Amino acid sequence: MSMPGLKPIIFYDIPSIVQTWSPNTVKTRQVTRLKSSFSSLTCHRYCLTFKGLPFQTVWLEYPEIKSFYEQHSLVPTTLRIIKGTPTPVHTLPVIMDPNTNRFITDSFAIAQYLDEQYPDTPQVLPHNTAALVHAFHTALHDAIRGIVMLGSFRGAQKLNPKSKEYYIRTREERFGIPWEQFATPEKREEQWNTLRAACNTIDGWYATGGGQFIMGDTPCFADFVVAGLCKWIQYCFENQEWEEVKSWNGGRWKRLVEATDRYLDCSK
Repeated sequence: MSMPGLKPIIFYDIPSIVQTWSPNTVKTRQVTRLKSSFSSLTCHRYCLTFKGLPFQTVWLEYPEIKSFYEQHSLVPTTLRIIKGTPTPVHTLPVIMDPNTNRFITDSFAIAQYLDEQYPDTPQVLPHNTAALVHAFHTALHDAIRGIVMLGSFRGAQKLNPKSKEYYIRTREERFGIPWEQFATPEKREEQWNTLRAACNTIDGWYATGGGQFIMGDTPCFADFVVAGLCKWIQYCFENQEWEEVKSWNGGRWKRLVEATDRYLDCSK
């Protein structure tokens, strides 16, 4: 879809030694062409591409995100309990739309904004489904909560040195345990079984619909969230681990990744 005269949306992402590190920012990217955080960055790469909107990436290392928020007077949308105290957390994805001079933070808010601001593009939240998709998004994150430490441990290895040091230090503060205890061999089997159970649960949701995507034959934000998680496992976990995940649930996750890769533009 051509959008003549439209200025490229600025998409803020986290650089790494792989294509794009966070599943959260990948979500947004897929929406425009038509993503700290597990599947959000990746999901938004899908969203931007899916909608056919022009965009360009500005890379921010983890230690730069807080000052970026302060520079642009952005309000953190996430609170985490750190050492017993609710603490604002500065996260990506963030987009800046020069066509409206607006910054938008938070994954779901970005998806809503893109649909509302550009109604003539494919919708990532189909008509009257926002509440349902939001519930799906929340349920998925609840389902994978038990693999956060394994995911953090795997993902940190793919970050650039500047971000990796910051990420490890802040995760130790958040969880209150040394880094080497995040994914010990003793814990890994339980964590892996938790991931498999989560995939079984999500597979059940897909099976209920009967289509390739959660709502049938066309992907939506919910599919980009799941695909973002899959791509993040592909990028950040061991090769044999991704090969195992691809074989689960009759190959559903392999097929989902193949069906959504067309919306994953990491070249911008």
